[in-house]
Amino acid sequence: MTSKVYAPNVHLFAFHLKTSQPTTLLWDKCNEIISQEFRVTKQLEIEEQSGYRVDLLKDKTTDDVALHFGSNVMLDNTSLAVTGVATPLRIQDTYALALNLRRPELEQNQTQPTQPVPSSFLEKLNPAGCLMPEEIGSSLGQTLLLTVWDREQKPWVPSNLLQHPQEIRKLADECLRAFIPAQIPCPHFNQEG
Repeated sequence: MTSKVYAPNVHLFAFHLKTSQPTTLLWDKCNEIISQEFRVTKQLEIEEQSGYRVDLLKDKTTDDVALHFGSNVMLDNTSLAVTGVATPLRIQDTYALALNLRRPELEQNQTQPTQPVPSSFLEKLNPAGCLMPEEIGSSLGQTLLLTVWDREQKPWVPSNLLQHPQEIRKLADECLRAFIPAQIPCPHFNQEG
């Protein structure tokens, strides 16, 4: 049986040396993912500037340095909203991309909470494994972080984790298996604490 999760998120943090070829790899991959997999027409446009830490989004403002976008994915013949944020930056000699894809917590009217979705929804945030290291190919690697709420109600109570660690672990394993394509082995559990 597939568990239901609320507001699933995936965060990609990818790093690429400025001198590695192609130098535009992270921006090209981001544009490929959002245009081909999520049918977003807006592109991530970069504007290089001098400095130690530089926000690279061409159309940035003083209070927003990220490209925001939205799309819909189909799950069980239902169209579900997905939102995203792409933040490009350079820290000294390294390019970095923070890409967040998520099922929002609120519907587009911003008043009604979105409904929980099956954990299999995480596959829709990583279509064809587009966020996996083999697909991104960044010279300095990447980190993927998955987050879900196990219930719609907040605040989350840490004591629930202590009372039901096996259930939380089972949900985490289920979400990871849904996110990682079937042909790629899941990493082994390392530790908790």
